[in-house]
Amino acid sequence: MRTEHTLVYDAPAADWLEALPLGNGRLGAMVFGGRALPGSPAREHRFQLNDGSAWSGSPRSQDLEPHFSRERADGILAESRRLIRDGDYAAAHEALKELQHRHSQSYLPFADLFLTIAPSGSAAAARPATNGDPAYSRSLDFARAVNSTRYEVDGHPVSVHAFASHEPSVLVISVETDAPQGLDLAVRLDSQLRILRRTGAPASGPSSAVLELKLPSDVPPSHDGGAVEYSDDDSLSLQGAVAAAWEHNGTEAEADDAGLAATGVRRAVVYVTTETTFRGPGRQPGGTVATAANSARGTLAAARAAGQEALLARHEHSHAELYDSCSITVDTPAWLGANTARRLEAANTHPDGPLAADPGLAALLFNYGRYLLISSSRTGAPGSREGSAWLGTPANLQGIWNDQLQAPWSSNFTTNINLQMNYWGAEPTGLAACAGPLFALIGALQETGAATAREYYGARGWAVHHNSDIWGYSKPVGHGAHSPEWSYWPVAGLWLVRHLWEHLQFGAHGTESARGFARDTAWPAIRGAAEFALDLLVEFPDGTLGTSPSTSPENSFTAPLPGGGTSRAAAAESSTMDLTLIRDVFLMLGSLAGELGLETDPVVAEAQAALPRIPEPTPGRNGRLREWLADPEEWEPTHRHVSHLYLAYPGDAPLTPELEAAVSASLDGRGDESTGWSLTWKILLRARLRQPGKVSDLLRLYFRDMATDRGGQSGGLYPNLFGAHPPFQIDSNLGFVAGLAECLLQSHRTSGGVPEIELLPALPRELPDGAAHRLRARPGVEVDLEWKDGQLAGATLTSATARNVRIRYGGAVQDLHLEPLRATVLNLALFSPAGASA
Repeated sequence: MRTEHTLVYDAPAADWLEALPLGNGRLGAMVFGGRALPGSPAREHRFQLNDGSAWSGSPRSQDLEPHFSRERADGILAESRRLIRDGDYAAAHEALKELQHRHSQSYLPFADLFLTIAPSGSAAAARPATNGDPAYSRSLDFARAVNSTRYEVDGHPVSVHAFASHEPSVLVISVETDAPQGLDLAVRLDSQLRILRRTGAPASGPSSAVLELKLPSDVPPSHDGGAVEYSDDDSLSLQGAVAAAWEHNGTEAEADDAGLAATGVRRAVVYVTTETTFRGPGRQPGGTVATAANSARGTLAAARAAGQEALLARHEHSHAELYDSCSITVDTPAWLGANTARRLEAANTHPDGPLAADPGLAALLFNYGRYLLISSSRTGAPGSREGSAWLGTPANLQGIWNDQLQAPWSSNFTTNINLQMNYWGAEPTGLAACAGPLFALIGALQETGAATAREYYGARGWAVHHNSDIWGYSKPVGHGAHSPEWSYWPVAGLWLVRHLWEHLQFGAHGTESARGFARDTAWPAIRGAAEFALDLLVEFPDGTLGTSPSTSPENSFTAPLPGGGTSRAAAAESSTMDLTLIRDVFLMLGSLAGELGLETDPVVAEAQAALPRIPEPTPGRNGRLREWLADPEEWEPTHRHVSHLYLAYPGDAPLTPELEAAVSASLDGRGDESTGWSLTWKILLRARLRQPGKVSDLLRLYFRDMATDRGGQSGGLYPNLFGAHPPFQIDSNLGFVAGLAECLLQSHRTSGGVPEIELLPALPRELPDGAAHRLRARPGVEVDLEWKDGQLAGATLTSATARNVRIRYGGAVQDLHLEPLRATVLNLALFSPAGASA
């Protein structure tokens, strides 16, 4: 067995999609690795910096016009329902545009640190640096969360290492050489944001530099063509600072542009941190740019007092607590190359697909995905933000990394699949702690979403639409000009609360802290989601309950026009997605009420009364699952969204053979080719259907290299293995973690009320030999697996509490009693035909 925990390259990054990511959940950096400056012996190291809280706008962004009176919103909804009832879907589609507000705010690039390294004195005899230097290497070690770059300057080795310390929140960059004359070093800070003040070493203290920044008050999506806006009103946006300090054994020199400079350096450590006036999801910013700068200086002082070695030891321990909580290895010959991008390209030349050539890529992407979630979604320790703990911000469309002021889709929280997919792998692979920032955002959305539910629907509870941001934006976006197929979708909150439910299902039951989470966090969120769902439901003439208008993200159908012909439309009655989410939330509510002794709650009674009146999903045309109750003809049969298949994944409702066949037929109809995140969702759905052959077909597409442009609907992997929508979206990377885990272990079914854990339900043929350590199964069981020649070779199960479980492998089952914290080794002989039970 060998492990896959490192990306390696033999040249500096030529662009952002070749750079390598570091992050601590708050501070992110893309590391380019020291490009050669033309005609010079110097190399310039770019560290493109992000701060997880660096978003445009403020909570007041949601209060900008247009405002909707109850009468106006009621009128729009009533008119769209009437038009739908009369069969004028195209007119209903247009009517819903009147309900649109503006846009969520945007995640922003924060700053850049440029570190220039040259022979001391830049001696004329020193040969120019080249990007093709045979001594050059750069790497990212997932297990240590350390980036390393090595090369030679004037014939002497230079090493540059970097890591993002979690507490204190600081990027640490070390430079070492054995060159007798040492090196000339220069540090320069810059930003795309508005720079209010540059402060260099003379004014801010010895060996430090600070940029004070103002963030925009409004950044519209790039596809809308609007401009980035700043406001003189500080309450409408954040302010912030980036600060750098260093220590070295050389001589300080005069620096340009309020930076840092030194000569004759053989060892240096640079500390970099960021700070903003963000005070928590949905909360009004607090403080000033001066307080942000002072806080940044305080963080640097703490980092320098601790020192690089102590910070590295602390960092490695903190990271390992999460990263080592789960692992997958694949038995395959060692890859000995020096460039991961070329490794991917070479694997893609194999006639049977990339993983047939190089199975280790699957383990590499699994480990990378877990690394990326740890790096982009963590809470902080008390004191990491002035006056409060850093609750964290969830991983957005690009995790925590972005270099564009107007990023694709604002790099926001897209809540009709992408935000949720970011966290699908957290619970099954030991990263439940990384979901804390998501839970904090859900808490903020309950407040803003309650206002949206009242304003737009006259409803109780809370509502969230298609896009959100750190301010808890919850209104329908679109500026009155965009298609309701994505802008009108008020049930995102019903999907988001599933993550609270999964947290409980994967083992957060039984302890006092778990009961507190169920009572204080999960219950109010799920209850409020159920309240909104109850008020959203309408009664149809046959006595059933459903939704109208109803969309299925982000799909549309062929609608007849009253005068003849057809058009594209997106709003009808009762999408399967709506009904499945509503049923799901009602069932969660009832189950949680039973646990907490709240069965008499009036919302529980309302939900239980409504459940039998909500139509069940059924097959429709061509044997496929209906996407809307009326089963209209698809406008785009191969659309990337498969929202109507939620019931199969991430839902966990028991599927009859008829429904399983309908889900499979729907996937067949959609086809395999799609964007990165869609490929990942299809992998998970095929795994749930126990179809390893189809999983293999999808993996072949997922592992394509993006060196070849195949068009906007074809996913793959960029040189740094970031997932392509295209463009880059991190959901496919993070979703792949869940996808591979689901192929190896499933635990969403029960058998006679006993939890069922299924081993290797959809093992891809390209991974015949391997092992998994500490995968998580519901309801709180750790599972170690080993397989050989595509067959189970060993399994060990451990539970924190005593419980009975049923183990399924192939067509056989085995009942086990697990004692608390005692590893139970599975008896494989009982899975032989003779030992199989019914």
